[in-house]
Amino acid sequence: MMLPNWQQQIHLAQLSRQSGAPHHHARAAAAISRGVAPPAGLALHDISMYSNAATSAATLRNYRGAHTRMESSDAEQVERVQGTDNKEKRQDWAALDMGGQGLRNLSISLFNYQFLDKLYINHNRLTTLPAAIGKLNQLSILDLSGNLLSALPAEIGLIVNLKMLLLFDNNIHVLPPELGLLYKLDVLGIEGNPLPESTKTLMAKEGTKGVVVDLRDNSPVPANPPPPRDWIVLEEKDPDKDAAEEGIFTVATYNILCDKYAYGSLYGYTPSWALVWEYRRETIKQEIMEYDADILCVQEVDAATYDDFLLPIFEPKGYQGFFWPKTRAKTMSESERQRVDGCVTLFKTSSFKLLEQHPIEFNQLALKKEDFKKCPDIYNRVMTRDHIAIVCFLEHVKTGNRLILANAHLHWDPLDCDVKLVQTGLMLEELERLSEKFVKVPFFADSKMRTPYPAGNKIPLMICGDFNSTPDSGVYQLLSQGSIPGDHPDMQGYTYGKYTEVGINHRFPMKSSYSHIGELSFTNRTPGFTGAIDYLWYSTSCLNVMGLIGEVDKEYMSKVVGFPNAHFPSDHISIFAQLQFRKNNN
Repeated sequence: MMLPNWQQQIHLAQLSRQSGAPHHHARAAAAISRGVAPPAGLALHDISMYSNAATSAATLRNYRGAHTRMESSDAEQVERVQGTDNKEKRQDWAALDMGGQGLRNLSISLFNYQFLDKLYINHNRLTTLPAAIGKLNQLSILDLSGNLLSALPAEIGLIVNLKMLLLFDNNIHVLPPELGLLYKLDVLGIEGNPLPESTKTLMAKEGTKGVVVDLRDNSPVPANPPPPRDWIVLEEKDPDKDAAEEGIFTVATYNILCDKYAYGSLYGYTPSWALVWEYRRETIKQEIMEYDADILCVQEVDAATYDDFLLPIFEPKGYQGFFWPKTRAKTMSESERQRVDGCVTLFKTSSFKLLEQHPIEFNQLALKKEDFKKCPDIYNRVMTRDHIAIVCFLEHVKTGNRLILANAHLHWDPLDCDVKLVQTGLMLEELERLSEKFVKVPFFADSKMRTPYPAGNKIPLMICGDFNSTPDSGVYQLLSQGSIPGDHPDMQGYTYGKYTEVGINHRFPMKSSYSHIGELSFTNRTPGFTGAIDYLWYSTSCLNVMGLIGEVDKEYMSKVVGFPNAHFPSDHISIFAQLQFRKNNN
């Protein structure tokens, strides 16, 4: 008895064979729009009509959840992979039908139409498909049926929005492993190709999703990793002088993607073996150990990872750490608390002494503000988010300079820019309060610096982490310019006491380390979002940036759908800078 998935293959192939007339799909769409019966053959106005028969609704929900992300162990909150709003601007038309024309070649200019949603080049005489097809990454339907194709280019895997790929009646012998990147694919038509029986059997038993997952998980580890990221020198240091004696130190920040968030349903383009913690942790370890940073700020670290992974690596190398979980951990049992992620700051004790450490819990700070207590938006929007920052007050061993170091992880949702602004305002207020307290902390007897700082905002400050905010955001403006008005567009009309009455301001002269090169093109990369959201902020009156780690190789990135992958263990990349205390900064 023929299995339902293969019955569907036969049915769709038969319809495809009736669709070879010139511009069949265009004529069918026109007929449907007029409310008349379309010509015999495929009518692809509704992809759901052709979804694999044996694919359950639950399975589809699982795969289509590739932009959702579980934020708590009991799945009460859902967090998606950062936004999906960076699609190419659409034209008035988004479908192109070149079917049934007897074409033997495709003009390279076709691949400049990156706004296309549907491309029909079926029933022609094409023997090859150009690699440039990968540029058309907005396509949801691609019909290549009835050609003379013997292979598909690897770049087909870059069309991550594909939901239907029809290959009926070609001469394809092997499906490329890059098809495993097409995590949104609902319909793959393969009937009429001399493919291995194992592929056909898998299609019959498990349908399109089964074939895609098999190709993804059995794909080989890429042989060529990306070349090392360039080191960008902004200010030369004297090679004849000791860097530490000159007040030079290094800082890295890295959102390492907490293991509980690394679901296959969230990162459907990532091989399952590249998502397992045992694989990712080794890549993370290698990267952060190569930096040998004086200070390392890490986000999305749970207690178990801190105790069992980070501390065993860093303590023997002379690091001291401070970990604090998200606020929800307070209400949980000990076993549940182990899986709540938070922030970790690690520093070399040979470079810095710890003077004080403090957590900053944004929703707890919001409760203490009198002007917030009569604002329903605080309770409905801010109090439900339990993101945090942690603060370490450090003293540089060689120079005696002091440093306030904040490590922050703001709310994720691009639609909740108001929440991120409030969180940033609360953090800056708390840093101002703490800085005035830190001014009064006496120097050690052996300290190299004895002159006290005249005010809290004169103490060198760095704010590092995952801000989930792009350079055009209110958060970036607030940190870099020192204030935003109460009616800033990112407040979205919500009411937050004095924040929306008079605005938010702070007294720290801050700048992003990477603003010296115009920011990186991205620090977070998924199919739905590419942008800079991680930063190393520093006080310009007290610190200079000497150098930065640069971009990921562009040639490598041209073939990447998103992170994590075999070489990058998180959906974020790390950023790393070398800074120097300014002479007489106090």
